[in-house]
Amino acid sequence: MEPNQSPASFGDAYRVALRPQTLLIQQVVALNKQFETEAGRAIGLNATDTAALGEVMLSGPLSPTELARRLQVSTAAVTTIVDRLESTGHVTRAQHPTDRRAVLVTPTPESVQRAIRTLIPVAQAIDSALDAFEDDEREVITRYLEAVAERQRATLSA
Repeated sequence: MEPNQSPASFGDAYRVALRPQTLLIQQVVALNKQFETEAGRAIGLNATDTAALGEVMLSGPLSPTELARRLQVSTAAVTTIVDRLESTGHVTRAQHPTDRRAVLVTPTPESVQRAIRTLIPVAQAIDSALDAFEDDEREVITRYLEAVAERQRATLSA
């Protein structure tokens, strides 16, 4: 693009302003969102329900309040989400072990096993891309990704 020429679109300006590595990270993020959407759809879930199930799968039992905070939705909305997940057999509500007034949202064993069968092989395939690099190269990749994650966290905190 010529120095005084304005870009034809935001996309053009964006691609010119960023390095290829940054664009690739954004492509990976977009592909991951697409994968999550398709994985959820395959088991009959919408994107919000898939995100909620992912939170309790990765973190273990969560209170509805904590789940709402993580999903950035109201507690009323999370009640509806948990109702749907419970009715389709993905989660259960269990009494909190130390606070009998509280409940925890827990993934069902069947849902956990399905996730293990379908998601871990995909994650391992992605992980295997690192096999093409030497230890010192993986360290550089790790440092870069840590810096990216830190900048993203800082943006979210601002």
